[in-house]
Amino acid sequence: MTQILVTLDNNADASLLRRMIENMKGVLATSVQSIKKGEKEDTEEWINNLHAIKRSINPDLIDMSDERTKYIMSK
Repeated sequence: MTQILVTLDNNADASLLRRMIENMKGVLATSVQSIKKGEKEDTEEWINNLHAIKRSINPDLIDMSDERTKYIMSK
């Protein structure tokens, strides 16, 4: 199973977008969560998790001679 996280603009119609996504082929379920600006701890935890993933990647396994990899790593 794959999950996709979408961040919406404050002016976006979340209920309309949710109904549209629910009607797409292959979608099993949807949920909506609001993040308030005061939820800084959740954001920090998310960033720490990303850093943990980054540290767990073995750079020796990345083929830096591949032009596509060079392009992606330059961004």
